[in-house]
Amino acid sequence: MGIITNGVAKVQKSRLSESGLVPLFSSVLVSETVGVEKPDPVIFERFFATSEVAPEQSIMIGDGLPSDIVGAHKAHLASVWYNPRRVANTSGVTPTVTVANHQELTDLLTQWAHA
Repeated sequence: MGIITNGVAKVQKSRLSESGLVPLFSSVLVSETVGVEKPDPVIFERFFATSEVAPEQSIMIGDGLPSDIVGAHKAHLASVWYNPRRVANTSGVTPTVTVANHQELTDLLTQWAHA
């Protein structure tokens, strides 16, 4: 699994480290290090070019509709919009799936993993 995140590398890496999730991911790409941010599809292209993660086996999971989900759409990736506040989608882009809580996300990923 991999992470693509927008922001300042030092800040984002500190947040990830504090979360305890870093060992779960084989690749982490922070926008500052490549000079482009989501939703620019270039950040996705660079991620796949420098990681062992394959685009056809990838799902973009994010809570940012304009960056994460629109970015996934531009990069031709499946997407899961984490939308706990049930914000209206006015982006013109339809995520592959929308979930409203962590349990729905867990259930979805478990289902996909066993498909």
